[in-house]
Amino acid sequence: MNIIEKITALLSLFMLTACMLAPLRRSSAAQKHPWIRRFVGFHTFYGITLLVTGLIHGLLAGGGSAMMTGKLAWTLLLFLTLLAPLKKRMKQNTWRRMHLTLAVSGCALVVIHILQAVLFRSLQLS
Repeated sequence: MNIIEKITALLSLFMLTACMLAPLRRSSAAQKHPWIRRFVGFHTFYGITLLVTGLIHGLLAGGGSAMMTGKLAWTLLLFLTLLAPLKKRMKQNTWRRMHLTLAVSGCALVVIHILQAVLFRSLQLS
């Protein structure tokens, strides 16, 4: 794994975490601490950056053991991003449910992707 691939993997993980913190915007902690609202307010930027860094990571990683789960996670994120313009045409409840379902599914795929990459690599080393 080269250094750029590692950096994009870590940046992707940070962006995913930042995206998943978006619901904090409505929390009581965000009301007390405005910096929380400002941090999670860049949800769209984090999502698009995640899409780009994930693509770069995937291209640099090549054909490893976790390639398929990575491709699935990235494709799900792309689908989620492409659906975003439809938000205004949907009922808010429908959009939230769909967005949350796709986001949680994407996170689950990322966890499986990381576990698969780490476990396979540790098996190769032994």
